[in-house]
Amino acid sequence: MTIRVRLIVQTVFLQVISLLLLAYGVFAVQRSLGERDVARAETQIRLAVARTASDALIQRDQVQLLSYLNFLKVQYPALTYARTVWRIGSRTARQSLGAAPADANVVERRVMVSDPAAGDRTVEVFFGVNQDILHQTARESERRMIKVLALVGALTALVGLALAILLSRSLSRSLSALSRMAEQISEGRLGVHLEWKSEDEIGALVRVFNNMSARLADLDTAKKNFVSSVTHELRSPLGAIESFLPLIREKVLSGDRASLTLALEYMDRIQANVQRLNRFITDLLDVAKIEQGKMECVLRRMELAPICAEVAQFFEAKARAQGVSVENRVQDVPPVMGDGDRVRQVLVNLIANALKFTPQGGRIWIAAEQVRDGGDRRLEVTVGDTGRGIDPADQRRLFQPFTQGRNVAEGVAGPKGTGLGLYIVKSIIDQHGGRLEIRSARDEGTRITFSLKVAA
Repeated sequence: MTIRVRLIVQTVFLQVISLLLLAYGVFAVQRSLGERDVARAETQIRLAVARTASDALIQRDQVQLLSYLNFLKVQYPALTYARTVWRIGSRTARQSLGAAPADANVVERRVMVSDPAAGDRTVEVFFGVNQDILHQTARESERRMIKVLALVGALTALVGLALAILLSRSLSRSLSALSRMAEQISEGRLGVHLEWKSEDEIGALVRVFNNMSARLADLDTAKKNFVSSVTHELRSPLGAIESFLPLIREKVLSGDRASLTLALEYMDRIQANVQRLNRFITDLLDVAKIEQGKMECVLRRMELAPICAEVAQFFEAKARAQGVSVENRVQDVPPVMGDGDRVRQVLVNLIANALKFTPQGGRIWIAAEQVRDGGDRRLEVTVGDTGRGIDPADQRRLFQPFTQGRNVAEGVAGPKGTGLGLYIVKSIIDQHGGRLEIRSARDEGTRITFSLKVAA
């Protein structure tokens, strides 16, 4: 049974149950009102008989009493018979009017009245009340009520069935759309998007599916970029090493001084490629530690200025070769709590990224400023550049692993990279309990700031 049919059946079943309960309640109220009307009608008959007997007793006319009772039988069909007993002193006279039907539900009632002027004069009337006739009106009312309830119930059931069909169609349509979307995702068509404007639970589920599809597309892109980056990061250095080794062998075998000098230069290039491989493998190991929660930073009192000077000097030659200047503006800052090696790694990654996107004639700088953060003092360290900047859409993605901005496609100085550097940077700063912020605009440069707690 499909969800749509199940929903229709359950909705109609609940509606029928609700109608039956409502009908039972209405019927019970109607029956209670009918019983009260029967009791009221019987009371009216009793009062009429008592009034008639009292009038006849005052007028001392037994024939008149029978005439009055006969008139009451016409007025009240439920009054089937009457027997009168007159008592005047010690004398007694009896009279009868009508007889009880053999197959009728007749209940006998009794009324006794006395003459106010003569206490020894009384009349006692025994009369039968046909309960079937009294209840006939209530039964007719109940039958009419049942017909009305049945008609209203049928119309309500039809309307409910129509609404259940419409509701189930809307729900099944949304579920079918989600099923088709999930099927497309399972077939590898990632990034599909389903338009749905409702704000109910179905709309929330659609938004979750859309986010999941977009996230899967991002992960697929990241996987492809990772495979491409790993292939490039491994193939390029290994290819360079493979090509330089025969050249070195050739130069060494030649034996002349110029060849040996060139062989040494080739060995320097091999060393640079080995270092590049080592950095890449180190980044992969760091990411693995971060994912496993095993990256630990040992925080101790440290001087930041010497580390900034060392990192700036390390990139000085490479920056000069690109026509870019690297400035260290960190002077006379207080000691901070941090892991020196990890802070050095953060600065190296940030300046290496800045060098990739800063054109010739540009500037890169390291600056620091002491700020108050609640009751703590913090040192905000900024690595800025005058490069091409980062799009706002890319800024939210930069700190995810194997993710790079869209502006790395062309005009990048040096290797493209793997998209791990900023992810590692953010993880290190998180370990230090600091914040990492990025401020950038297209063609206006980038400033990445991280904070470290000032040592007491």
